Amino acid sequence: MIKGFCQTLALAFLSLCSLNTQGSDVRLPFDEAKLEFSAPPLEQARWLLRPVAEYGVLGKPLTSLPNPQEDLIGKPMTVDRSQLQSYLSSHKITDAEIGGAITNTLKAKYFVIHDVSAPNYHEKTFPTNINEATWFYNGLTFWGSNHAAHFFVNRLGQSVAPHPLTTPWRATKFETKVLKEKSRGLFVHTELIQPRRTDPQGRPGNDGIAPDPGFTESQLDRLALLYVIASVEHGTWMVPAFHANIDAGYSRRS
Repeated sequence: MIKGFCQTLALAFLSLCSLNTQGSDVRLPFDEAKLEFSAPPLEQARWLLRPVAEYGVLGKPLTSLPNPQEDLIGKPMTVDRSQLQSYLSSHKITDAEIGGAITNTLKAKYFVIHDVSAPNYHEKTFPTNINEATWFYNGLTFWGSNHAAHFFVNRLGQSVAPHPLTTPWRATKFETKVLKEKSRGLFVHTELIQPRRTDPQGRPGNDGIAPDPGFTESQLDRLALLYVIASVEHGTWMVPAFHANIDAGYSRRS
C-alpha cells in the first residue's frame, strides 16, 4: 500500500517537473504574524508548485494539482504510522536515511524541493554513469557532510539526512534574508542530486542545462516517501513547494 501510494505521488511530482508554462516572478503574500502564506493550503501549493524553467523562470500558478496531491494537501494524515514503519523496516530504510524516527512530531508547515545544480560540467557532456553507483556524486558519504538541507537524494533513489527532520534549519533567501530567525522550523528542505552544463546561449559559466531526465524515477520515489514521512510526523499533508517559488521576488535581495 505504501509503495504504490508513493509511486503515485512520485508520478505527480514528475508531472509537475515536466510542466512548461511561463508566468512571472510574482510571489504569494506571506503573513508574518501567522508564519504562513496567505491562502488556504491547497491554493498555497498551487502557487508554490508552479513549474520552474531554465534559469529559474517561474510558470503560472496552477489551477489544479495532479492527483493525489489535489485531494490531500492540508487535510489530516491518512497514512498510519505503524504501516509506514512496517514498510520502512521491510525495505531496510534506516533512521539515518529519513532524518530520525517517525515517532517524532514535526512542526514545519512546508516541504521544500531543491536541486543541487552541481557539479557544473560547463562545456563538457554529462558523464554516461550519472545514474549509476560509480558516479562519485551518487555517494551518500559526500552529501552526508553537507549541512545545507535536511535530506539529499541521489540519482539511485537513496537518501541521507545530515540533519534530523525536526532540526529547525533554513536554506532559502526568503528564510535567511526576509523572515530571518522567525523562520526557523517552518520549512523542511530536500535536495535532489542533479548535475548541470553550461547553455551556450547564456552567460559564460551558467548552469542552464540539466540532464534528461532531470530526475530519475527512483529519485522521485524517494522524494515521495520523504514527503509522506514528513507529513506523517506533521499530522497533516504538508504544503510542498519548489525552492524557486519560495524565493520568488526575493532572489536578488542582499
